[in-house]
Amino acid sequence: MTGRGVAADDGRQWVLEPAGPPAPVVACVPHGGREFPADLVGDLAVSPDILWSDWLTRELYAFLPDLGITTITTTFSRFVADVNRDPATGQAGSFWSSVVSARMPHGQPIYRRALSPAEISHRIQLAHAPFHQALDRVIQRLLRRFPRVLLVDLHSFGTGQDSDVILGDRHGATARPEAMRLLSDAFTGHGLTVRLNERFIGGWTVRRFAGHEQVDAIQVELNQRRYLDLAARSYPSPPPVGAFEATQDLLRRALAEGVVAPLQAR
Repeated sequence: MTGRGVAADDGRQWVLEPAGPPAPVVACVPHGGREFPADLVGDLAVSPDILWSDWLTRELYAFLPDLGITTITTTFSRFVADVNRDPATGQAGSFWSSVVSARMPHGQPIYRRALSPAEISHRIQLAHAPFHQALDRVIQRLLRRFPRVLLVDLHSFGTGQDSDVILGDRHGATARPEAMRLLSDAFTGHGLTVRLNERFIGGWTVRRFAGHEQVDAIQVELNQRRYLDLAARSYPSPPPVGAFEATQDLLRRALAEGVVAPLQAR
């Protein structure tokens, strides 16, 4: 990603600052990392290479700082600690609900044994807490400058829906209707099909901001078919790119013209 990075106390880069004047928009790219620390690999029952991600989303959205969008990112795999899950869930639930999943979505065990509460806490402090601490600091800073902030939580999906984009605000709980309309119109205005709150209604990150008087939080799911060649068999490697550059340019224009420009004009 472009933009000036800001490191936390651990030396990692969590925040990518805007290249110019900031917009009242914060983006999260939570599932694009694949790093699995070497000291944690010994507990795995699978190779870390098969622990998939929202493929290439960090690269796809590399332009965000150029639009004035402050970006929260991570290099860690979601399987270290999933930043879009409630940290209180531990390892007891499913892949779709646990902060540290014990199994892959199809049921394959990820670990040789159950992790202890102390081990799970360590992973949360390593990979989950710094992400949300950075997000909160950025939002607080922008709210000192702007009356409202739009948070877009950026994900991608591979199967199960035929639309290009799915927007989730937990059925109106985390964003005003006008914010959803702004984002939806930005995408449809550039030729993408959009559905609202279907399958992906918004995870823990946007849910944190439910009822916030100054933050509209929306989860954005992009169909991977828009930028990857999903027909090519490459598992466990990322699928090869498809119309990557064209989709990246389309997203840039949609967000610049349909979101950032109108918000900055207010």
